[in-house]
Amino acid sequence: MKFYLSIFLLAAGLFAQQNATKPEDLCGIEGQVTNLVTGAPVKKADLVLRRMDLVAKTAAQQTNYSATSDAGGKFAMQGIEPGNYQLTATGNGFLRVTYGARGPGRSGTTLSLDAGQQLKDVNFKLTPHAVIAGRIVDEDGDPVVGAAVQAQTYRRIDGRKLLAPAGGASTNDLGEYRIFGLAPGQYYLTATYNQPRTQPALRDSSTKPPPEEGYVPTYYPGSLDMAAAAALEVAPGAELRGMNIAIAKARTVRIRGHVNNPGDRTRQPAAVILSPRDQPGAFGGPGRSEVDAQGNFEIRGVRPGAYWLVAVTYHGDRAANARQAIDVGNTNVDDIVLTLIPGVELAGQIKAEGPEGTNLSNIFITLQVHAQAGVDYGPQPNGRVQDGGRFTLTQVSQDRYDVFVNGLPDGYYVKSIRAGDIEVRDSGLDMTSGSPGPLTVTIAPGAGQIQGVVLNDKQEPAAAALVALIPDDAQRRERRDSYHIAGTDQYGKFALKSIDPGEYKLYAWDDIESGAYSDPDFVKPFESQAVTMSIRENSRETGQLKLIKQ
Repeated sequence: MKFYLSIFLLAAGLFAQQNATKPEDLCGIEGQVTNLVTGAPVKKADLVLRRMDLVAKTAAQQTNYSATSDAGGKFAMQGIEPGNYQLTATGNGFLRVTYGARGPGRSGTTLSLDAGQQLKDVNFKLTPHAVIAGRIVDEDGDPVVGAAVQAQTYRRIDGRKLLAPAGGASTNDLGEYRIFGLAPGQYYLTATYNQPRTQPALRDSSTKPPPEEGYVPTYYPGSLDMAAAAALEVAPGAELRGMNIAIAKARTVRIRGHVNNPGDRTRQPAAVILSPRDQPGAFGGPGRSEVDAQGNFEIRGVRPGAYWLVAVTYHGDRAANARQAIDVGNTNVDDIVLTLIPGVELAGQIKAEGPEGTNLSNIFITLQVHAQAGVDYGPQPNGRVQDGGRFTLTQVSQDRYDVFVNGLPDGYYVKSIRAGDIEVRDSGLDMTSGSPGPLTVTIAPGAGQIQGVVLNDKQEPAAAALVALIPDDAQRRERRDSYHIAGTDQYGKFALKSIDPGEYKLYAWDDIESGAYSDPDFVKPFESQAVTMSIRENSRETGQLKLIKQ
C-alpha cells in the first residue's frame, strides 16, 4: 500500500513540475487609481484580476489575484500566470469599473499577458457614485414616514427596454430619503406609500363597496403617469438634493378572491402578486397579498390596467402556482378563483455525438420562462447531468420555457433539443398543456471559432471594443445563448468560441449600453458596417472589423 502511495505522490509531483510556470515566465501589473472628477489619487481601492481563458490544462492554476492601492493610489500585482484576464477596481464612495471600460457597467479591455510580461501604467479613473435626496410629503405637506422611494432607469433586457430599479431608500421620521451608489445617467423617481389599514383587509359583506381613494405610486415631480414623469440627469459624483415628491391620492379599486390548493393538506403559506401584463419581464408589481388561512386574498390600491394575477406557494422542495390575466377597470374585482397547480418532474438525457467517453458531468440544464410568456415568480427548474447523461428537472410549472445548456465540453455545441418528437431549441418548450415528452439534448463536437482584430478609423488597434456575433435568423435572436460577445484586448484582438453552425453578422462597437446588441431596433442602423459570417462545423474563421462609433 505504501509503495503504491509513493508512486502516486511521485507522479503527482512530476505532473506539477511539468505544468508549473517557470519563475521567469510569471507576469506583473502596475498602475494607479485616481478620481475621475478631481484627479486625486484613490487610496484603499480594491483591485481584482480574474482569469478569463481557463481550459482543462490551466484549471489547477491560480485564477484570481488582488491588490489594494496605497496612499498615492498606486498598486502592483506580481507572480501572475500568463493568460487572459479582466481587471476591476472599486473603492469606498466609487463605482466598480473594469479596466478600459468607457464607464461603469460597460465592457472593458481583456488584458493578454504573455510569458514574463510586465504591464505598467495600467491606470484607473474611478467614478464617484451619485446621490439623489429629498422629502416625501402628503397632500397637506406633512412628512410621510416609511415611504419607499425608487430611482429607476431604462435597461435593455432580452432585447427590450424596461424600466428597472437602480437604487432605493425609505423615508425617515422627517419624510427624508437618500439614494446613493448611483452611476451617471438618466433616472426617474417614484414614491410609494402603503397606508396602514384601519380595518381588517378581509371581511364578509353582501354588498360590493364602491371604489376607494388611496395613495398610489407617484413619479417626480408629482405625476401619476409615467409619461409625464421628469427625467433626472445625474452626473458623476453629483448630489441632487431637494428632489421632493408630494404623493397623490387617486380613485382605486381592490381585487378580492380565493386561492384553491387541492394538493396541500398542511395549509402552507401562499401569496398573490399583481404584475403589469403589458410589461413582460418587468421588475416588481403594483400589489401583493398574503393568502389567509381560509384561502382568501385582497389587493388594494389598484389602478385600471391589464395585469397578471399570480399565486405562488413553496414548501420545501415542492411548489405550486397559478396565473390568470385580468383587466381592471373602474369597479372592484371580486370572486377571482386561482387554483394552484403543482410543478411536475421532467426527465431528460444528454446524447453526445463524437468520441466515446465524453465528460458530461459539468453540464447543467436550466429552464427559464420565455420573455413573452409572462411573469416568472416560481422556482427556476434546473439540474446537473448525472451518470449516463440523465437529468431530472423538478418544479416545472405550466409555462413556456427556453432551455439553456451550460458547461458543455470544450469545442461542443447544442445540436438539438427535443421534447418527445418536437424540436424545441429555438421555438421553446411549451408546458402549458403538460409535458410533450422527455427532453433529449444532443450535443456535438465541431463548434465554430472566430478570431480577429478591431481597427479604428486610423487603422490602429481598438482596445476595449465590444464584439458581438448576432444570428441572422429572427427566431434565434430571441434566444440569449445564440449571441456571442467578447471584448478586445489591449492589442485590439478578440476571440469567440463554441459557436453553433449558422448564419451571423459580426459587429464591433466602441461603446454601447449593456445588452443593446440584443435589441433589433438598436442594431438595424449599423447592419451595413457588419461582417457576414457563415459558421459551419469546425469553422475556424478570422475577421478584421472596423470600429463602430455612435
